[in-house]
This record gives sequence, C-alpha cells and structure tokens, in this order.
Amino acid sequence: MSKIFIREIELSNKKDLNAFIDLPWEIYKNDPHWVPLLKMALKDLLNPKHPFYKTADVKAWLAYKNDKVVGRIMAIHNHTYNKHENNSVGHFGCFESIEDLEVAQGLVNVAAEFLKKKGLTSMQGPMNPGTNYECGLLVDKYDDAPQIMMTYNPPYYETLFNEMGFFKAMDLLAYNISPDIKLPQIIVDIAARTEKKSKVTYRTVDLKNWKKELEIIFEIYNSAWEANWGFVPMTKAEFDHTAKDLKAIVDPTLIQYAMVDGKEAGFILALPDLNQVFKTIPSGRLGPVAIFKLLTAKSRINRARVIMMGVKKEYRKMGLETLLYKNLQVSIQQNSRIKNVELSWILETNVEMNKPLIRMSGPAYKRYRLVEKAL
Repeated sequence: MSKIFIREIELSNKKDLNAFIDLPWEIYKNDPHWVPLLKMALKDLLNPKHPFYKTADVKAWLAYKNDKVVGRIMAIHNHTYNKHENNSVGHFGCFESIEDLEVAQGLVNVAAEFLKKKGLTSMQGPMNPGTNYECGLLVDKYDDAPQIMMTYNPPYYETLFNEMGFFKAMDLLAYNISPDIKLPQIIVDIAARTEKKSKVTYRTVDLKNWKKELEIIFEIYNSAWEANWGFVPMTKAEFDHTAKDLKAIVDPTLIQYAMVDGKEAGFILALPDLNQVFKTIPSGRLGPVAIFKLLTAKSRINRARVIMMGVKKEYRKMGLETLLYKNLQVSIQQNSRIKNVELSWILETNVEMNKPLIRMSGPAYKRYRLVEKAL
C-alpha cells in the first residue's frame, strides 16, 4: 500500500520553494498543451515580500507518495477580499496533483483546516493567489495551450473536485475572435451613435510617460471593477509590482483609451501572447537562448489576449465598451502579425460584456470554473 504524507513547507526556504515550483514539470511532462512559465517569475509571485501578502495570510503544503512529491496546495486568507465583499471566504491556489483522490483530498483537508481556524466558513478557488492573477479551473477545451496569464490543468482535476464535494461558485468565460471578423451591424450602429452623441476620441498609451499611464489605468481599473463579483481592489504597491515588467512586452497600439470631453473614461489592454515564447523554453530557466527568444518575441507571436477592459462608473451605459472593441480591432488589423485574439476572462453573469462578445464571436470557446466548498 502506497504511503501518502502531507508536509507544510516554508516558501521562504529555498529547497521547499524549488520543490513547490518544480512539481508542474512532472505533472505535465507528457502534455503537449501545457506552457512552462519562467521559474524566476514564479519565485517572484511566491516571494513572501510580494505586496499581495501584506494583506493576506498564506500557508503551503506538499504531498508525497512513496517519498516522491505528487501534489501541492496553498491556503489563502485574503483580508482585503473579505473586507471588500463583507464575507468570510477562504481561498486555495497553486493546486497540482497526480490523478489520485487520496492525494488531492489530503491537500484540501490541510488547507481547509488552516482556513477554518481563521474563522472562515468556506474555501474557494483556485486562486493563484487572487482574482487579479491567474485563477479558475479549466473545464473544457484542453486541446489548446493557454494564453498569457491564463490557467491550464488536466481534465481529471474537475473530477477530483467534484468527488471532494466542491460546487460551482462562478464560471469565467473566454472568447476567441479573428481580427478580420466583420462586426455585426448593430455593433457598428451603437458605436457610431455613441461617438456622435458623446464626442468620443481615442488615444494609445505613451511609453515615454509609462508611470503616468499606469496611474490612469490603475484609477480606471479599480473604479470599473469595484462592483464585480469576487473583485479585490489592488493596492498601489501591488499594482505597480504586477505592472513593473509590462513595459518591456506591451505593444502600445494594443492599449486604447476612450476619451470623453478630453478625459480618460475607459481603456482596453491587450498583450501579445508571450506564452507562445515560453512554450519554446521548456526548462523555464532564463539562460542565453531563452533571453534571445524573449528579445525576439515579436517575431514569434501571432496571438494576443485582451486582459483588461474597464469603464469608469460615471461613464457606464454609454456604449464605450463597444467603441473600445471596435477601435482595438482596427489596431489589430493594422498589425499583420496578430492572427487571433482572446478576450478573457469575463464573469458568466456579466451580461453587458458577454452580449456584444457573443454577437461578435459566438459562444465562449473556453470556460474556467471557480469552485467552492463549505468548511
């Protein structure tokens, strides 16, 4: 009989951290669609000094079977989330496991016990480590590599969570759009009326004033998303830390502002799919070859992902979302390299966002699930 052992680890311990980070390379070694991320980026995210952990308590565990690491999990008590949502929900993330219910259950049990001792009444996830980062359990279309900052997992994960008594809390949707798609006439008409009535103008970001641009995006982001289910406002330190490396990879033509009376009312931000480059760096290590591939990334990337779109609350219901979609499409069409655009993720309950996207592309092509269980 195989012996399973769950061990609490310290992410500040180099040996523990490496074991925690390295596990996916074993889990996905035969999966052609998994994308290995840069280990230095993972170490940065898991560093206890990361701004996220200033407002959250976390614990991490590794599962062993026959003295081999076969699973991992992180339990997260996000104080900002519960204060903003007036709730008592704990989160879990960084979950990985071999196809073994005993291993998965052992990991969930220790995470649940930690969260229960914190006075929390349910556990929800996966969050890696929150909704402003990678989150959600992929529950369909496993035959396509994830785009930048989106999750990926084997099909059996959904079965494991069902067997452990988790239920669906919310689905997060992703849409796949071709740059040369002809916009439905109703979209074109709404855009034309909004532009004429509100005197909307546009601009792209100015990389020479990147710090100022980030301040504008930060303000719109927290204003636009504040009422969304599961939203956690980012602190300025957390936002700056997350965005610090964006300047090196952004294409300024893929970040558009909608201006009303000369003021930034909303924005849409698409990133080149850097996962297409990470896929060619199987070790996840930043050696000379990997650096060269990153420096020449533009020539290797033909996909982009819209990772953020927001309109300030005082400008909602003006149709600015439609204008931002339309204007971004024009920019992407002028960029001959981009052949595919993913818009993700969108809450399944967000009718204002989903309706125009369904008109443009049809139903969502990928679905990510946040699952929950009472403690």
